[in-house]
Amino acid sequence: MLALIGLYLVEPDGRAHDVTYLVVTFGAAVLAWMGSRGHSGTARHAWRWIAVGIGASATGDLVSTVYQWQRGAVPDTSVADVFWLASYVAVVIGLFRLLASQRDGSDREGALDMGAVGVLALLVVWQFSVQAIVTDASTAGWIRAVWAAYPILDAVLLAVVVRTVVARRAGWTAGAALVGGAACWLVSDFVYVFIAANASYEGWSQWLDVGWMLGAALLAAASWTRGRTSAAPRKARSPGLSRIALSVVPLLTPAAIEVWTFLRGKDTNAIPLFLAMAALVGITYVRVVGLMRAAAQAHALVQSSERHFRALAANSADAVVVVDAAGLIIEDSPSTAVLVGDAAPARRGANLLDLVLKVDAAGARAMVERALAEPGEVIEDELRVRHADGTELWLSVRVVNMTGDPDVAGLVVNLQDITARKNVEEELAHRAFHDSLTGLANRALFHNRVQHAIDRAARSGSDPAVIYLDLDGFKRVNDSLGHSAGDILLREVSNRLRDAVRPGDTVGRLGGDEFAVLIEESARPTADAEVVAERIIRMIATPIDVGSGEVTVSASIGIATGDADRSCTALLRNADIAMYKAKAAGKSRVVLFEPEMRIEAVERVRLETDLGNALERDELFLVYQPVVDLQTSGIVGFEALLRWQHPSLGLIGPDRFIPIAEETGLIVPIGAWVLAEACRTGARWQRRAGAPRLNMSVNVSGRQLASSELVDHVAEALRRSGLDAGSLVLEITETSLVQDPATAAARLRNLRTLGVRLAVDDFGTGYSSLSYLRQFPVDILKIDRSFINTISEPDQVPAIIRALLDLSRTLGLETVAEGIELELQRDQLRDEQCELGQGFLFAKPLTADEAEALLGGVDTTLPAV
Repeated sequence: MLALIGLYLVEPDGRAHDVTYLVVTFGAAVLAWMGSRGHSGTARHAWRWIAVGIGASATGDLVSTVYQWQRGAVPDTSVADVFWLASYVAVVIGLFRLLASQRDGSDREGALDMGAVGVLALLVVWQFSVQAIVTDASTAGWIRAVWAAYPILDAVLLAVVVRTVVARRAGWTAGAALVGGAACWLVSDFVYVFIAANASYEGWSQWLDVGWMLGAALLAAASWTRGRTSAAPRKARSPGLSRIALSVVPLLTPAAIEVWTFLRGKDTNAIPLFLAMAALVGITYVRVVGLMRAAAQAHALVQSSERHFRALAANSADAVVVVDAAGLIIEDSPSTAVLVGDAAPARRGANLLDLVLKVDAAGARAMVERALAEPGEVIEDELRVRHADGTELWLSVRVVNMTGDPDVAGLVVNLQDITARKNVEEELAHRAFHDSLTGLANRALFHNRVQHAIDRAARSGSDPAVIYLDLDGFKRVNDSLGHSAGDILLREVSNRLRDAVRPGDTVGRLGGDEFAVLIEESARPTADAEVVAERIIRMIATPIDVGSGEVTVSASIGIATGDADRSCTALLRNADIAMYKAKAAGKSRVVLFEPEMRIEAVERVRLETDLGNALERDELFLVYQPVVDLQTSGIVGFEALLRWQHPSLGLIGPDRFIPIAEETGLIVPIGAWVLAEACRTGARWQRRAGAPRLNMSVNVSGRQLASSELVDHVAEALRRSGLDAGSLVLEITETSLVQDPATAAARLRNLRTLGVRLAVDDFGTGYSSLSYLRQFPVDILKIDRSFINTISEPDQVPAIIRALLDLSRTLGLETVAEGIELELQRDQLRDEQCELGQGFLFAKPLTADEAEALLGGVDTTLPAV
C-alpha cells in the first residue's frame, strides 16, 4: 500500500496516475473488510461499518475520476460528494458501534471527553474554514453547504476517534492508526476547502490526494490489529493527566483564537466563540459536579468500610492490636479485653506485654524483636496467657512489622484463642500414649519408659526390672459374662495395680489382659520387683464385682532385670518368657527369668512352627497302652497316646507339644485325626482278634471340648471306621470340665447321645468336686498315677485311694487305676475291688503292630507278674 502511494507521487498526471489512486482507495476498503473478519460479535460489525465508509470514499473517488476523464474537469459538487459524505457517516457509525461493544455501564466521562474534543474541533474548523465558506456570497448556498459539511464531519470523526482511543475500545496500535487516518482526512479536507475558497488549488492536488489515500490506508490497517476491543476494567483511580487536559485545554482555545486574530489585525465574530465557551464551560461544570459526587461517594464508602471493619473487629473472636517498637498500644480492638476477660479495653499507651502476654512475656518480647529485625515478615508463635478468672489460655500470636506503612506505622499483632485446639492436641497426645480403657501407659509409652530406664542405668548403675503379668481366667469371664464385664474387670485390675506399685513405678497395659510394671531407681531391683509382684498377686486374687456378680481371677507373673547392655525388647521378651513359665507351672505364681528359659522359648517357637506342618508330613503317630482287667489280667482295651517323630529333633513327648497345640488351636485338627485313626485301628483289631468288646480310649483336650466341631468329629470317626460307639471311650481331664461347666455339660450330653462312653481323666488332681461328677454324664473314673504311687506298704492302702474307690462305686462308675508299675500296687488295688488298671507293669505304650501282635495270641490274658 505504501509502495503504491510512493508510485503515485512520482507518476506523471494521466490515467495511470488516477488508476493508482483508485487502486489504493479501493484496496484499502477490501483490506478493511478482510480485517473485520478477525474480530467477533459487535466488534466485527463495527469494523465492517468502517470498511463500508472507506469503500464509499473510494466510490466517490471513482465517480470524480470518471467526471475528470469524460468532461476534463470535476464540477464543484457532484454525486461523488454524496459518497464522500456518506463515508464519514459510515466510519462514525462504526466507531460508535466499537464504543458500544461490551459496554459496562454509564460512560459519562467518555461522552464529556468526546463533547469537549468535538466542540474544540468545530470551533477551529469554523474559525479557519467553515466561516469563510458560509459567508462567501459568490458561491451558491447548496455548494457552500456541501463544502462546509466536510470539515464539520471531520471534526465529528476526530472527536469520536479520540473518544474510542481514550476509552481503550481499541488497542494502542489500532488507536494510533485510527487517529492518524482521521487526521489525514481532516487535514486534506481542511486544506482543500481553504484552497478552494482562495482559488489556488493548483500544485496542492497531489499532496491532498496522498492525505486521503494515507487516511484510507491507516483506517484499513487499524482493522487488522488484534488489540483489546473491550472496555478496560473499572478501577477506583484519580483522573489522569489526559482527562485533566481535556477539561482545561479546551477552555483556553477561544481565547487563543481571539489572540491569534488580534495579532493578525482581523476582527473575530464573538458569537461562535461565546457559544463554544459556553458549551465548554457547561461540559466542565458537569465534569466537576460528577467528580464532586464521586468524591462524596468515595468518602462515604471509606467511612462505611471503616464502620464495617470496626464492627467485624469488635465482634470477632480474634483481637487485632497495633503496638510500637516498645510494645505500647497504638490502636486496640474491644476483642482484646474480651479475650482475656478484662472489664474494660486496654487504653492507648499501655504495654500489651504486661496486660495480655505477661505469662510468656519473654516469648512475646522475642517475637517483637524478630518482627523489628524483619519488616514485612509474618512472625508466628503460640503463647500462654492468664484469663481474668485464673484459667490459662493459649493464644496464636502473629506479628507483622508495618512501621513503614504510613497508614499503620506500627507492629500489627493478631491474637487468636486456640485453647480448644491445644486441649484437643493434648488429649490426642494422651490417647496416643495411654490405653483408652484403663488410662494406663500403652505399649508405645511403656517401651519408651523402659528404654529410658535402661539408658539411665548406664549412668547410674541402677538396673530396671520389668514385671510382666497375664490374668488367669479373664477369657472365661469375658466369654461367659460379656465384654462389658471384662472391661469392668480390666479397669479394676488397673486400679489395683496402681495401688500395688511404688511411687514412681510405671504401670502399662500391653494389650488384652497383659499388663507390665517398670521398677526403676531401685538398689535391689529384683528383690523389690518380687515384693511388688507378690503384692499384686494378693490384691488381684480378691473377688471383683463386675456388675452381674463377683468373679475371681489370678495373675501369672514373670520378672526380668535389665542392664545397660540389654535392649528394651530383650527385657520385655525375657519377662514375657518368665510369665509363660509361670503359667505352665500352674498359674497364680511369680517366676524369675533364667537364661535357660530363653533356650526353651526358642525351642518352643520352633516346635510351634513345625507342629503346624507335622500332620501333613505324617510326623504324628499313635501308640497304644493296654487297659487290663485286674481280676483276670485280660486286655479289655487300649488307650491311644499321641507321639511326634520330628525329622531333626527325634521323638518328642506329648508333654512338650500338646500344650503348644492347645494354645495355638492346632489341637482341634490334630484331635480329629487322632479320633479317626484310633477308631479305625480299634475297629480293625476287633475284627481280627474276634474281640467285639475291645475298647479304644482317646484323650480329649479342653480346647477340643470347647469346640463345637467335637461332636461332628466323633460322629464322623465312628461312621468311617465302623467302630461301635460303645467301644469308644473319651477321656477328659477334670480341669477341662470345670473351666466352663455349662458348655462342658452340654457337649458331654451330645456325645452321650452318640453312644460313646465318657471318662474323667486324672481325677483327684483338680477340683475333685462331687457336684461336678453328678452334673456331668460320665461313666468311668480314672485315678491319677500320683495317688497310685502312694501305695508302697503291703496290706496298707492309702485312705485317699480307698475314698476314691468308694466314691466311684457309690456313683456307679467304672474305675481305672493309672500308672501301675509294681505288683504290690496291682494286688492291693485288686483286693480293693478296683476293676481296671494300666501301667508299665502290664505293658509300655506299643506301636500299632506290637499291639496287634499282642492281640493276635489265642489268649489275650497277660501273664501274671
